[in-house]
Amino acid sequence: MVKKPLLLFPFPISAEKSKKQGFPGKMFIPTKIQQIQRNELKITELDRVLSNRSASLQKAAGNIIPEMILVLETAGEIKDFFKAVKKTPGMEFLAEYETEFEAEDDFYNIDKNGNRSEENVDARFYLTMTNQRALKELQKYWREYKKDKEKQNFKRGTAKFRSLFEQLKDIRPYNVSDRVRDTGIGEYIQERKLYDFDFVRFEIELAFKGSDQANRKAYEEVTRLLNLHNGEEVKGSRTIISEISYHAFIARAPIQVFDDLTENTNISFLKSQQVLFFRPVGQMVFETPENIEQLKKLPNVEENDELPTNGHPVIALFDGLPLANHILLENRLQIDDPDGFSSNYTGNQRFHGTAMASLIIHGDLDNEKKSILKRPLYVRPIMKLGTQLYQGECLPDDVLPIDLVHRAVLRMKVGDADNPPVAPEVKIINFSIGDAFRPFLNNMSSWAKLLDWLSYQYDILFVISAGNFSDDIALEVPDDEFDNLSDDEVQKLALEEIVRTNFNRKILAPAESINSITVGAAHFDFSKPNNLYQRKNLIKSSSLLSPISRIGFGFRRSIKPEIITSGGRKLFRKSPIQNLPGKTVLKLESIPFNVNPPGNRSAFPGSPGQINKSGYLCGTSNAAALTSRLAAQLYDVLISINNSGDKSIPTDFLTVIIKSLLVHSASWSKSSDFLLQLIKDLPGSAANTSKKNVLPYLGYGGIDPERILYCTEKRVTIIGYGKLYDGQAHLYRFPLPPSLTKGRIDKKLTITLAYNSPLNFKTRQYRKAQLFFDNLKHNNHLELDRSYYDFRATQLGTVQHDILIGDKADVFVDGDFLEIKVNCREDASELGKLPIKYGLSVTLEVKENNDIKIYEEIRQGVQTRIRPTL
Repeated sequence: MVKKPLLLFPFPISAEKSKKQGFPGKMFIPTKIQQIQRNELKITELDRVLSNRSASLQKAAGNIIPEMILVLETAGEIKDFFKAVKKTPGMEFLAEYETEFEAEDDFYNIDKNGNRSEENVDARFYLTMTNQRALKELQKYWREYKKDKEKQNFKRGTAKFRSLFEQLKDIRPYNVSDRVRDTGIGEYIQERKLYDFDFVRFEIELAFKGSDQANRKAYEEVTRLLNLHNGEEVKGSRTIISEISYHAFIARAPIQVFDDLTENTNISFLKSQQVLFFRPVGQMVFETPENIEQLKKLPNVEENDELPTNGHPVIALFDGLPLANHILLENRLQIDDPDGFSSNYTGNQRFHGTAMASLIIHGDLDNEKKSILKRPLYVRPIMKLGTQLYQGECLPDDVLPIDLVHRAVLRMKVGDADNPPVAPEVKIINFSIGDAFRPFLNNMSSWAKLLDWLSYQYDILFVISAGNFSDDIALEVPDDEFDNLSDDEVQKLALEEIVRTNFNRKILAPAESINSITVGAAHFDFSKPNNLYQRKNLIKSSSLLSPISRIGFGFRRSIKPEIITSGGRKLFRKSPIQNLPGKTVLKLESIPFNVNPPGNRSAFPGSPGQINKSGYLCGTSNAAALTSRLAAQLYDVLISINNSGDKSIPTDFLTVIIKSLLVHSASWSKSSDFLLQLIKDLPGSAANTSKKNVLPYLGYGGIDPERILYCTEKRVTIIGYGKLYDGQAHLYRFPLPPSLTKGRIDKKLTITLAYNSPLNFKTRQYRKAQLFFDNLKHNNHLELDRSYYDFRATQLGTVQHDILIGDKADVFVDGDFLEIKVNCREDASELGKLPIKYGLSVTLEVKENNDIKIYEEIRQGVQTRIRPTL
């Protein structure tokens, strides 16, 4: 097979943006009289509630700010409500959160037949910081609402409050339960109580204010209240990132202060109206082995005889500290450790960073086709050795992870203090780290918000692991029957259990980041285990997800993880202790690595002094590292295009093109049909939603790197790029090869669009821009059908990917082309004149079992004029 270079589209034609139809739902809400009866007392009493709460805290500590976080719970959304809040004196908009509640007589959805639906009702929590003046304004709005509509006089910009009162389900002060809901702090405290901790460290996120002075006063109030209960701030931990409205610090306090997490508590700082959330801090990532004998048994690797590195780093690894003098890594790493995390970080404990660096640079060591990256890898350690509960590599508990990552990116891309940037050419950051206490449910973590903002601001792509699920699996089969099951039967039972427990397997923050690529683990590696030693392989197919890989959806039900790739085959053992009636309990192998396969083989530290060891590791961290490796290879492919002739790609478009190409080869395999059928057969599952419901497990599917690094005579990929503003569109023309008119030919068209969006942190819409290409299922020239994804679901994130196939004889003439329109529209408000850069990848291919060659026909059809500078 002759490898051919990727092609570039000529510059696109400006076009009129396609109209995008919405799909508004209908909702039953109470009458005005009913709303007045429901909410009159709550609203008129708010100023008294504020006075009482402020007075209560004043007794504990003076100089309390007389403010209150107000929760406005609505049925449905009020678009751009934050703008009305901005027009209200004394009121600051803090956040909008999504939730839902069960249908009730006052609020329920109406189905397409006009009947009541028992589906849960979409709801919103709007949080505002409110003082006495603001409450007076709110009560004035309420009096206007109670008038006849023609007599109402809402001042300019505040009419959204009328919609608020129409849809209002509840209005109340923010409470202790709100501050700990879905943060993981309860589980975190219970875990530490088991180990007899006297004091704990935790994050306190404050309500972000509009001025430095207000933020300072809020911080001082909370620290005073904290001191009253023998707590204190961890020095130097206070962090303000105004771009994402974030203000937080790490606190240390007696563990008993968390005994009561309700409004009945007498711990005053838990009730402070300046606090948004309490969260765990300093999470465990990788447990290092205690038994040195295990390290001695690790297999050796051959000497590194490859050529030395050259060029600048384009991939960064934010992880643990690697063993820099390992023979596979020596002279290949650019380690930058301004925080001094390497102190007391002995060589034989540097596991996770060593493994990730090895996988990025060399790939899976058991892959016979492996090659070595020639560029150096930039490494910024953001983990260090744990000192208390965990004897392993952890995020530090004296620095906020958000602060650490923020500073790391700024140092890398723009410099810090008076120093220049240390790795300004980096385009991709590998981030194989997640918060085990923060599975994604509905609302964006602050961590994910930071990565999204950094992605757009500094033109970078984070490749994030979806996270690992380490619980045991109980299969619905009696223990004495399990050993007689076929591989197919075991796989079916395992997948059924994964689907049944999917709520507990959600991706870990910050994997919900919309501008990043999130990677799940496919149950595959290149190793050849000889004996499984009573270990059980639950998943037969290499193209299905690993039983330890976590599951999406993402934010606003976008596709997460976008792709899955090799994460190693993780095995289980039958439990000799646990017995459940009619079930077989299988325990996940708990050791972090194996001397023997299966798994992805990578460099590992050995016992002290050994620098030539390797081992087998499994999980989504591996999958992310291998994806980052592919990104580095794609970068060099794109640079080679620039060096090959008069067409060149501006460097500031390389990130979004790479993002597009990383997803471009993804597809569901034949094995995916089994998972699709399983979901179709679930009770209550609608046939028209089954494809959408497979997306959290497989994303767009497994990737095949060979398909995007080059073209062949029968597979042609053309790359486009550009930037659009709100309301604009670009039209691309893909030349159709005349060979396709010769008869019935199996063909496949793949289109992938990727971009990074700016963000609006004040609204649930969040993503300021949406780019999308039109539905090509009914184009004028090719007879194609969609066999894979739900087309609407593909447009909810920042990567749209579609695959169309057909085998009919096509009718067109030489010179005809397929039109692909890329559109830009405002999603969240305030997009304004911000430019949105995008990358577009389009591949047309025919099956290998015919003599048609299409590469040269398409290449000749592509216009040869040089693209103008964008």
